[in-house]
Amino acid sequence: MKVIYLFMLLTTGYSCFAQDSTQPVIRVEERGDSLHFSSSLRPLRQIVGAPPCYYSYFWELGDGRFSFDREPNHAYRDTGVYQVRLYATNNYDDGKAPPTRPHPIKVRKRSLSREALASHFFHGGGDIEMKINRYPRPGENFVTVIGYRNQGSDSLGGSIVLFYNERQFDQQGFALADRRFYNREQGGSLESLMAGLDATENRASLAAGAGHTDKVGGAGWGTAAGERGSAEVASVDEDAAANAAAARSMLQSLENTYSQHTVLHFPAISRGEEKFVFLEMNTLPTMLQDTNATVGFSAMLVPDNPSAPPEVYQMDMVVVASHDPNRFLFRSRRINYRFMSKKKELSYRVQFQNTGNGPTRRIAIGFRVPPQLDPGSFTLKAVSPACPFCLSGDRSRSCIDTVFRNDSVYIIFNNIYLPGLQQEEVHDKDSTEGFVDYTIRFRKKPKKIPFSTQASIVFDRHQPVVTNKATARFIKGLSPGFMAGYSVLPGNGGYSATGPLQFGYVLAPYAPSRPYFQVEAFVGFLQQDAFTSVVVKQQTDTLVAGVPLVITGRQSKTTTQRNSFEITPLHYRYNIGKWIGIGAGAMAQINISEQTTVENRTFFNIPVPLLNSTTAVSTQKSAVTYLGSWNAAPFVDLQLGMVKVGPVIGVRYMRLLKGDVTDRFFLYAGFKL
Repeated sequence: MKVIYLFMLLTTGYSCFAQDSTQPVIRVEERGDSLHFSSSLRPLRQIVGAPPCYYSYFWELGDGRFSFDREPNHAYRDTGVYQVRLYATNNYDDGKAPPTRPHPIKVRKRSLSREALASHFFHGGGDIEMKINRYPRPGENFVTVIGYRNQGSDSLGGSIVLFYNERQFDQQGFALADRRFYNREQGGSLESLMAGLDATENRASLAAGAGHTDKVGGAGWGTAAGERGSAEVASVDEDAAANAAAARSMLQSLENTYSQHTVLHFPAISRGEEKFVFLEMNTLPTMLQDTNATVGFSAMLVPDNPSAPPEVYQMDMVVVASHDPNRFLFRSRRINYRFMSKKKELSYRVQFQNTGNGPTRRIAIGFRVPPQLDPGSFTLKAVSPACPFCLSGDRSRSCIDTVFRNDSVYIIFNNIYLPGLQQEEVHDKDSTEGFVDYTIRFRKKPKKIPFSTQASIVFDRHQPVVTNKATARFIKGLSPGFMAGYSVLPGNGGYSATGPLQFGYVLAPYAPSRPYFQVEAFVGFLQQDAFTSVVVKQQTDTLVAGVPLVITGRQSKTTTQRNSFEITPLHYRYNIGKWIGIGAGAMAQINISEQTTVENRTFFNIPVPLLNSTTAVSTQKSAVTYLGSWNAAPFVDLQLGMVKVGPVIGVRYMRLLKGDVTDRFFLYAGFKL
């Protein structure tokens, strides 16, 4: 029976893997002078409890154009062989996305029509924008489409720099798998681009200075028209220098924010033209630990014409474990706890999409406000679809309403029209999407622990769609500190000890609210251990220089002086509130220098009248030894004061593994920055 179960399990797993690796079948049908594309994909596997699963499509058509339609029609402007790629995204499906391979097609007819190029791509007023075909998922590829256009100049050429892999993340999350150009774009380097900007700025500055000198030197000869022309040239030169300086500053800032980039140069395009490049990115498996984190790409356009200003387009996206168009985004993934205050604003975005077959008229978005945040500071920044706030008692027109509860906020779109993704005659994917941007502040400075929230989205009267959790975390930060103290070693029989006087350096996480590890290093001076033997009594007659003596006793004292170095590699601490801290750990000690002194005392009587007993002392010192011995000790620790950041006093009990006096109390004061 066990063999049968094992066989069924292996068969099922192999079947699922085989389905996930099934290549899509692409069908091409000629319709006049255009081609109709369709596909056959593996069956979807519904995630239990999620909305109905479906495929979304991105077609890269091999000539610099693309489509998000399920079955697009496309007219090629020239004959030849084109490499078509289909990226199908399995939404609410528990498998992997179907693999993508280039599919060559041969075009035999040239289109004479002038169809619009990838319409509805640009939604802002700039000359550069970005879009992705799906959110990044660890282990999958996605395509970043960068669109650039010329809105005003007679011709526009320049360079585009895509920055990725933010330095705030511990590891690199994305790798550039491929770059596909279709409009004579070429690769470049950031160094050559920066050098060109420096040269442009220098030329503009020299030209402006030369123009100013000519004008002053020829003031008695210049005409009014000549002065106006000189002023115009100087103005153009100043604009060129300012734009070059701005571009260089922006590039340096982005280079400090991101660890990787890719550069391309595009030739001049005419007014009204739109062009696109396709960058295939691989989401590395290391991003699994950053699931639900919001990451950013930045694309910068640097025109060749120095009189045209540079532009930057920022795109935020969520790292997902499964594909779902409804997402909760929190941009400031890690907050600097050291410099934050309760007035700090946190920015959130709720993204949603109508994935149905028809339009929706009402959307209700509700989300819980974490206890660390103040609902009274909630501010709605932007919404899409854009609509005004509802007037009191009037819900008959398109408007947005906000409802506040004790620990939650509800945002309701009333009487809107948001088309469905699978609705007929809907070709603009963006028209089926919407978002809500809002900011909120802290109640007070919170504990340094992560907090999260998620949203519930209701389209009309359908079941709620629950989004991912948007989690805010604090930058760990390091808190250096200094300590100074004195060790007290209780006596034991004939043993006694003093010191050492110790000075140390401490390194711990900044203002922790959870248990944490701390490391320490100390230098100890003037430590002294001493052993004094008991007096050995005796009655021995002897002669010294012919004088008779009676030895009554002998005693010895051995003193060891040390300078040491201590390190605490293991120290586990916990702060009980703001004023008490406890800890336990182990320290290791190595003696930097050590010297032993032996003092021998002899007690005797001189049997001569009028003389009392006396003592003779002899001292022997050993040579100084360096790094000659070591010790170790477990310990427990108690601190009082501003234990997270600030001054403290403390006491530490240690039990040495070696030595004549093994118990030690370390009394100290410290300060953490």
